[in-house]
Amino acid sequence: MKRKLLFLGLFVLPFLIKAQVTIQVQLPPAGLLQKDQLWNVILMNNKDDVLDVHIRLSLQDATTGQVYMSATSGSVLLGKGVKILKQQDVQPAIFNYTNPDFSRNYLPIGNYIICYQVYTSVGENQVMLGDECSRINIDPLSPPLLNTPADGTDISTPYPQFTWLPPSPMDMFSNLSYDLLVAEVLPGQSPTEAIQYNTPIYSANNLRNTNHPYSSAYAALDTGKWYAWQVVALNGSNYAAKTEVWTFKRTGNPVPPPVSSGTYILLKDNLTGTYIVEDGILRIKYFSYAKDYKSTILFSNEKDKVVKGFVKIIIPGENYFDFDVSRGFQKGKTYKVTIKDQQDVSHFLKFSIK
Repeated sequence: MKRKLLFLGLFVLPFLIKAQVTIQVQLPPAGLLQKDQLWNVILMNNKDDVLDVHIRLSLQDATTGQVYMSATSGSVLLGKGVKILKQQDVQPAIFNYTNPDFSRNYLPIGNYIICYQVYTSVGENQVMLGDECSRINIDPLSPPLLNTPADGTDISTPYPQFTWLPPSPMDMFSNLSYDLLVAEVLPGQSPTEAIQYNTPIYSANNLRNTNHPYSSAYAALDTGKWYAWQVVALNGSNYAAKTEVWTFKRTGNPVPPPVSSGTYILLKDNLTGTYIVEDGILRIKYFSYAKDYKSTILFSNEKDKVVKGFVKIIIPGENYFDFDVSRGFQKGKTYKVTIKDQQDVSHFLKFSIK
């Protein structure tokens, strides 16, 4: 009889224990996510016993179910009531990766299911006390940003140069590329409708750089027509983010050519993201609506301390400037170049030197 009771107790015990711990996941439903934040959970021990537990987590693709990463925490003492956990509370934590992209500090963009299981030891057996799964969507902090041709402007060339800024942070992407779309805006259409519904007059796929010339192998852009353009960022074959839709118009008016070759980045009053200077020359473009005036172009560091200044004459229309940043600036640091208009509004660009 005693043996039967003992056997029955061992059989029923795991089912009684399983309801003992509840898990509440403390992760944002969408946005940027660091790997260490995965341990932000709340455990509630519903009984009086003090438990010695460990946590297992797994991260899998929300669509395919493929597991990209799993981890096991160190030992956690769980008394009665609520315990709020952070990364430092679960050490030593051991991670296993089936995809090396998930070993980075930031998790790659995508839609995932993350599951947690709390275990304790009962004799030689591991008994699960509770489990919980949650869906998370990881998006870039900043999507790619269009730069030139500027929105709503006139251009004279039938073969424009398209430039944009990459999404950030770059650590989220392991295989970043871009698709460029250009479509004519028909009468009565919005720019977004033109991109969505019209057959592109020009497209380029799997671009690795953040600049691309309109190929002369295609028909020249027509004078007097409006065109819409957009850039879509991809991480491998997966969609990452897309820019706004901007427009430009082809005119016959001449535009002063740049003083040297290369990509010129337009300064704006609301620009986000960081431009990477690869050849030591920062090329900027600034559009002025005012008459000629003298302005100081300021360069400041991450603490907003001015490190250099250049006095320039600003003329009406497009202004092009080249600055040698190979000396006096540190690689990997972020700087800001600023021009103020005559209404004292700052137009700026953040840049870093590769």
